[in-house]
Amino acid sequence: MTLQAATVEKAVRDALKVVRPRGGPIAGDADLVREVGLDSVRVMDLIMEIEDRLDISVPVELLADARTLDQLCAGIVQLSGGANREPV
Repeated sequence: MTLQAATVEKAVRDALKVVRPRGGPIAGDADLVREVGLDSVRVMDLIMEIEDRLDISVPVELLADARTLDQLCAGIVQLSGGANREPV
């Protein structure tokens, strides 16, 4: 299944709202651990939410490489074989 960048970004942002309900807006270049405040449990919860929303499996290697929201979205798009675009 090929996923478009806008679809992935929306799914990731929606998943972040579930994992971090009291959080405000998050910039694409925000570090998910240092700036957003996700610990390892919340990161895994985030990934499970994303997997459920997009019906995909996110490999652990992607988590190790993705530090920011934009990097996570780009990795998921690339994983699905979709066309990446500049984040909005």
